[in-house]
Amino acid sequence: MAAPSLSVDVSGNPFVEVFFSSVAPGTSSLKIYRLSEDRQWVVRGGIGIATGVAALDFEAPFQTPATYRAEQFDALGNSLGFTDSATTSVDYAGTVVHNPLVPASLWASMHITGDSVAPLVRPTDGEMVYVEGAPVGKWIGTRRQGLRDVEVSLETQTLADANRVQAMLGTYETQQVGVLCIRTSARIRWPRTFFARGDLSEKELNVRFGGELVRFDSRMDEVEPPFPGLVTPLLTYDDLDAFGNYTAQDAGWLTYTDRDRAYELAGLSG
Repeated sequence: MAAPSLSVDVSGNPFVEVFFSSVAPGTSSLKIYRLSEDRQWVVRGGIGIATGVAALDFEAPFQTPATYRAEQFDALGNSLGFTDSATTSVDYAGTVVHNPLVPASLWASMHITGDSVAPLVRPTDGEMVYVEGAPVGKWIGTRRQGLRDVEVSLETQTLADANRVQAMLGTYETQQVGVLCIRTSARIRWPRTFFARGDLSEKELNVRFGGELVRFDSRMDEVEPPFPGLVTPLLTYDDLDAFGNYTAQDAGWLTYTDRDRAYELAGLSG
């Protein structure tokens, strides 16, 4: 079975387009996986995805190999096995933070400061139990957990980016999930795809003097990402309608798949 075609886009918030042009006969839907940093992830928006539809992975790590494959299902939900796999890497230098559910608009380019090099702790919670007569105690606890109480210090270069960082966690009018996805190429021993939760303390570095540097400090815990079936689409029918009517769309693209991959139209509807 054919491997997916992988296309990297770094024109905005970097992502990998994952597209399967060939699947097993009888395939009705796909569940797309990414293997990176020895972890298997379900690609956001890649659960129950129809054949001929591409998934956009905004959570692929930077400067790190990422391998993609999909499990194929028939119309009754029976597994038809896995496709072949393909590997790529997002060749992007820098740090990007985004809201996992709105990756195309709620994202910002940021800089990791030197204060982010605090000790990294992955705890194993539990307690030592001493049984009468036993020479040593017995440990009863959980498996090792993710990073806890990580010192995170990030800076934005523009007020527009600073405003988007605040919007990622929610505003007075719009509630958000409260989890951030941090991806970086910096030589720091965070996970390359780091989902974190913590309150941000904003410090204006030179705004009062006419500058735009803003710093965000936090103590953050590593958390599970939101359910990968939840995602805001990059390209909408309103964008396509803003391009033109059905006649114009039929003239613009040979197939519906080509039309649905016209990401340059994203946001055209305003």
